[in-house]
Amino acid sequence: MKPEDIRAAIVRAGTTQRAIADYLDVRPQTVARVINGQSRSAKIEDELAKITGKPIHASRNKPGRRKSVWNGVVEAVA
Repeated sequence: MKPEDIRAAIVRAGTTQRAIADYLDVRPQTVARVINGQSRSAKIEDELAKITGKPIHASRNKPGRRKSVWNGVVEAVA
């Protein structure tokens, strides 16, 4: 989503960036940076996605990039 679309959705929801920041216990500048795509925060992005009903930014996983997964097995090193 474009930053102006996110800001418009916040207004339509009857809230403000400051109120979102207070609710999430972060600085308003941090919320603004996430909205503008200058910073990433799963906590803020999730809250904004709830408000807008859409994912805020592109997926965190880049194409072709494998996610490491812990399988719970530890191999002994000889």
